[in-house]
Amino acid sequence: MISIETQPRSTAEDNLRAIVSHDADGTIIVDSSGTVRFLNSAAEKLLDRHGAELHGQIFGFPLVVGERAEVEVLRPNGEFAVAEMRVLSIVWEGQDALLITLRDVTFERQAEAALREAEAFSIAILNSLTSEIVVLDKQGKIVAVNEAWLEFGRQNGVTDLASIGVGADYFAVCAASGPGTGGPEALQGLQAVLTGQLAEFTYEYPCPGPQGMRWFALRAVPLRGERQGLVIAHNDITAQRRAAQIAAEAEMLREQVRQMERELVSVEAISRPDEMVRSLLAPLRQRDPERFQKGLSRYGELLEAALASRVHRTPAPSRPLRELGEWLGTIWAAPRDLIDIHLQAMRERSQHNPPKKLQAYFEEGRLILLELMGHLASYYRSIAAGELPFRDSE
Repeated sequence: MISIETQPRSTAEDNLRAIVSHDADGTIIVDSSGTVRFLNSAAEKLLDRHGAELHGQIFGFPLVVGERAEVEVLRPNGEFAVAEMRVLSIVWEGQDALLITLRDVTFERQAEAALREAEAFSIAILNSLTSEIVVLDKQGKIVAVNEAWLEFGRQNGVTDLASIGVGADYFAVCAASGPGTGGPEALQGLQAVLTGQLAEFTYEYPCPGPQGMRWFALRAVPLRGERQGLVIAHNDITAQRRAAQIAAEAEMLREQVRQMERELVSVEAISRPDEMVRSLLAPLRQRDPERFQKGLSRYGELLEAALASRVHRTPAPSRPLRELGEWLGTIWAAPRDLIDIHLQAMRERSQHNPPKKLQAYFEEGRLILLELMGHLASYYRSIAAGELPFRDSE
């Protein structure tokens, strides 16, 4: 307890009153019953009340001597102020009393709340992105991730999410990756962005997992703001990679077909009478829809048989393919008719099959189409050489 009895009472109380009256913190003195006996102007300002209104009123907050607590003060206008309250025992006007100091911390708490709200908003933005996002400090430690990044870890068998979450050492993981994984190359690029040698760094890398091989594109940019670091986005580009591979294979197939078509056209011109060549320029789909559908049906059967052989690891029968090639020759099918049949078969299967099965259809169909063109060319060569008499298909 603070006692002011060492000086004459009036002098000591006047000194205390002078001190607390000019104190920047709010000061309130209450008696043993909790009734307000004195308050300074800082307290009036904090409470937004005139001293005359509070004098003689019960203070209204639980008071524990020697402890510090935060209290919310409701002002007359309906707003709340936050104060840090401390309580000391004193003697006031010859009686035991309590000296309450109120330090206004409203602004600090509002700033802290705004900071928490801003951080929560930033995390909400990160979690709204479908890309896997990782934020690193300048030492390469993870300081923030989004939900997509954690979900990626779950899908790839990571049971301890802390190993890829906040606090994990991203650089150490890259450095520990073995040759051929891309980890060391990625680390070098990330460090170049940190040191300012690169404005950004992009890198494509493979990622094996339960769903098979997938490809990702990493893009790293500097963290903007007072803190130095990196923002890294990982985007799944597996579909684009597969599409590019299919496109490359398709282009290679088209070139092989063009070469085969040139050969077939020359053989076809030799084997057909001139009047027949002139009369059969229209595509098979237009000049004989029924036979086109029959050829499409037989091609589809061969495609399904090839897929079954692929699954069971058995050789696909070659005789039905040769017979189809010869039958197409009897109806004067051109290379573009075979391509038309092949594309139609692929369109029909693309409507109700998953991507993995479509890829298998594409690979097997490419081989069937090339072999079928070979049989058709061989049939036309035999006719041109007089080895086979031409017979019209019924």
